[in-house]
Amino acid sequence: MTLTVDTSIPEGVSLLGQTLAGLQSEVTVSNDTISGELKYVTDYTGFSGAVEEQSGNYLVLHIDANSANAVITVELVGGVHGPVVLDNDRTCIFRITNKDTQSIKITAEKDGFNPDIRTYKLTGLTLDPSEP
Repeated sequence: MTLTVDTSIPEGVSLLGQTLAGLQSEVTVSNDTISGELKYVTDYTGFSGAVEEQSGNYLVLHIDANSANAVITVELVGGVHGPVVLDNDRTCIFRITNKDTQSIKITAEKDGFNPDIRTYKLTGLTLDPSEP
């Protein structure tokens, strides 16, 4: 099974009330590191009903496998929520609070055999501050 991780979301697609350009710029995935700029966003009520999670820096990724039956689980290691199984659109949004201690863990498996597990460092990201 081949796993792909990128930011291939068409421009203008609503990401819980935001656009890709409104959340990040020049984000790339290379080997085991994610790089680029995460913009600071406020009042992102589509992301969470919890007020404390509605402002910050958000990373958007599209994750897919070459198998229609693959189950893909994502986790922001060092985040506040546990692993989440992706739905059919294969798009996920993470609130990044510390690029040096957090990472993204992705597990793709089909029929429970030979899972493809990858972990991506976030040290290549630039987090725009809340105050310009």
